[in-house]
Amino acid sequence: MKKILDNQMFLWKLCFKTCPAYMIYFLYDGFRYQGIIFLEHVLGIRYVLHCAEYREPFWKALLFIGIILVINMIQIIPDGFFIHGWTFRSKPKLYRALKEKMYEKASEIELSCYDDPKYYNDFVLAVAESESSIDRFLTMCNLIVQGITVLFTTGVFYLMTDAAGILFVLASFILRFLVSKVLNKLNYDVRLKVNPLERKRNYVSRVFYLNDYAKELRLHPKVGDMLEKEFEEANDEIISEQKKVGVKRSFLLFTKDYAVGDFIMDGLYITYLLFQAAVLHTIDYSNAVVLFNRTGSLRRGMANLADVVPMAQENSLYIEKIRAFLAYEPKIKRMEGNDVPEGNAVIKLDHVSFNYNEATEETLKDINLTVSPGEKIAIVGYNGAGKTTLIKLLMRLYDPSTGSITYHGKDIREYKPYDYRHRIGVVFQDYQMYGASLEENVLMSDPDEMAEADRNELRENAVDALSRAGFAQRLKSLPRGLDTQVTTEFEKDGINFSGGESQKIAISRAFFKEADIMIMDEPSSALDPIAEYELNKAMEKAARGKTVFYISHRLSTTRDADRIILLENGRIVEEGTHESLLELNGKYAEMWHVQAGRYEAS
Repeated sequence: MKKILDNQMFLWKLCFKTCPAYMIYFLYDGFRYQGIIFLEHVLGIRYVLHCAEYREPFWKALLFIGIILVINMIQIIPDGFFIHGWTFRSKPKLYRALKEKMYEKASEIELSCYDDPKYYNDFVLAVAESESSIDRFLTMCNLIVQGITVLFTTGVFYLMTDAAGILFVLASFILRFLVSKVLNKLNYDVRLKVNPLERKRNYVSRVFYLNDYAKELRLHPKVGDMLEKEFEEANDEIISEQKKVGVKRSFLLFTKDYAVGDFIMDGLYITYLLFQAAVLHTIDYSNAVVLFNRTGSLRRGMANLADVVPMAQENSLYIEKIRAFLAYEPKIKRMEGNDVPEGNAVIKLDHVSFNYNEATEETLKDINLTVSPGEKIAIVGYNGAGKTTLIKLLMRLYDPSTGSITYHGKDIREYKPYDYRHRIGVVFQDYQMYGASLEENVLMSDPDEMAEADRNELRENAVDALSRAGFAQRLKSLPRGLDTQVTTEFEKDGINFSGGESQKIAISRAFFKEADIMIMDEPSSALDPIAEYELNKAMEKAARGKTVFYISHRLSTTRDADRIILLENGRIVEEGTHESLLELNGKYAEMWHVQAGRYEAS
């Protein structure tokens, strides 16, 4: 129970800190709502019936009704503002406060978390349930305040009028609480089981509606058929899981809503009231009518309180996932460590090995490599050789399983990752375009946060970076220039750039950064031969004095490198210049001769 309360308090603190006035009025609104109902449905009706039963003057009943109407009219004004205005503004703020925490944490966790299916499932579930957790929490707060108000007002009325009737309500309350607890635990267990299946189903849905897959689905309709089959299988499994608990869930719902609800209160208690009023004459008819009328409200109030604890237990399980995600301490903390010394320096890999998890074999095995400042290194090898993994280690997106990587003579684990990565300009093979302006896609930051003088300089540098990446002519053709919206997802006048154009934008990010180390992972894969030639010239100029790592299957890019590293099965099997490796007549020479027809020197 302590953990359940702690989890609800976590959300209360977050919500109260975000919108304190809203949360206070939110609680008051639950009290106000039930207070007005008690005034109208208990005191008002009882007084009118009492006047009729004992032949009191009509004006007394009319005056009492008028007072109640005035009070009700007065409270409707703030209530309407709260429901139709304040709530619509405040709820998005509460959602944002929690999601901002989660997005910030998501940007901090290391890539290894994405390789762990269990962690990733919990991560997806936490994000998916964040807004629902707040909604459930607000609902619980409202139910608690309303329930307490009903118990206090109607409960006192019952104690003064017919104390024995409370026993019927307590019996219904306790039994409903126990049944609800079992039912909510059942629903949570099912939710956990179907979560991976829903992820698969949602993935298939994304494939069918995202632009990225549209062309291939039309060229390969059988892929769509296969995906539809996977969707149906996932859907069938979800239905199967729901069927397994269908009978049990139906029984629990029947027990909760009828057996311990309608039967006890609408059956047994009403019979008891009629006996008290008509046979024993221990209760006035006016009181009996009000008690009968108020039975439903008291039952709902008790039922709400009965439902709160199981609901809190269920919500607590989701909040636990959210808090566990937020509490996760990244092994690589981007803002902790020493500053990196200025200038370029030697990069040394000393007996570096790496595996993604203990269950898999090593992707890299005993890598020894020393790279001088300004040296241009080409990393080649067949798919799965470990090229991209090596680059991820150099960027410290992962840490080596064994061995060390040093820069400026110190292990890179001693440096602040944020500062160290700032020294690296990267073009990823699987780069992404974002639904933002062209300028933001180059800067990869928010230009609005810059001072006006800095902003102008940044725009000039962004234009220069795009020009060096071969995007100058395309930029001139854009009516909105750097303010052009990338993709048409959010603005109809946005532009979906071609693969080659997108790649040039991605390359401009590395040029804009003016980093000491540049990493190019297949930088020209989407470019035509002329654009590739121009890019190589631009990179040659831009990379002067910088350390450059090329990963490429096009060996025309590698032959101008100072040194070529050939990886195979996670090991360096050949190393040297283009000419020396051809003379060696080994695996690199074999790869070269396969492609030689396209790369003969002119």
